[in-house]
Amino acid sequence: SGMVRAAFVFMVLLLAGCDDGNRADSRTLDVEDEDFRQGQNFYKQGEVRKALECYLKVIDKRKGAAESNLEAGRMYLELQDPLPAIYHFNQYIRMKPTSEQSNLVRQLIKTAEKQFMQQLPGRPMDPDVLGGSDLNAKLRSLQNENEKLKRELADYNRTQKGLVLPAKTTTEKTADKPATTEEGKPARFRQYTIAKGDTLNSISKKTYGDTAHVSAIFNANRDKMTSVNSLPKIGTVILLPE
Repeated sequence: SGMVRAAFVFMVLLLAGCDDGNRADSRTLDVEDEDFRQGQNFYKQGEVRKALECYLKVIDKRKGAAESNLEAGRMYLELQDPLPAIYHFNQYIRMKPTSEQSNLVRQLIKTAEKQFMQQLPGRPMDPDVLGGSDLNAKLRSLQNENEKLKRELADYNRTQKGLVLPAKTTTEKTADKPATTEEGKPARFRQYTIAKGDTLNSISKKTYGDTAHVSAIFNANRDKMTSVNSLPKIGTVILLPE
């Protein structure tokens, strides 16, 4: 929406203003990575998706790439993909909780949350559509989603230390019992084979018409993926919730 877009642009300007004054002190070494600089160049040219790919490359290569996570979150937000944006913003907060930009990044998280609410069926942020009690319910649902993202971040950090997730016992237990939806009905899935160039965003867009199902696809394939950014190799069959 125009309001969310305006809020995002305002926050980006604030971030830029805070950073120009003492870039050397506030930025970590990942900003000197060639892919990071290439991402900045792509963004200046209006190539947001190419810029995002560059920042994700830095994150894959470097441990503690706080600034790259911040930029990746901003790119996802501009691409109207708020859940991955929240994920990367939370990584930045976790790595640099007391930085000068941390409060501004928390505001970006709130902007992403509003953007996510706007994408839900019925546009629940519109006062004429949703009453106060319904809005509270949606906000609680969003808080649960944030908790899930925090767990995904913890899983990612553990895999960086050489741990394998999920545990074998969990996989076996899941296999014995059919997955169920929140309403208690058995979940239905379709199969999808990973092709060259696929990402969770592109698969969600191709399958459902939007990118709002990234988290659901990831949760259905935790035995094959360690994070929303780590797709299995080409030819791997994954499950897509119906």
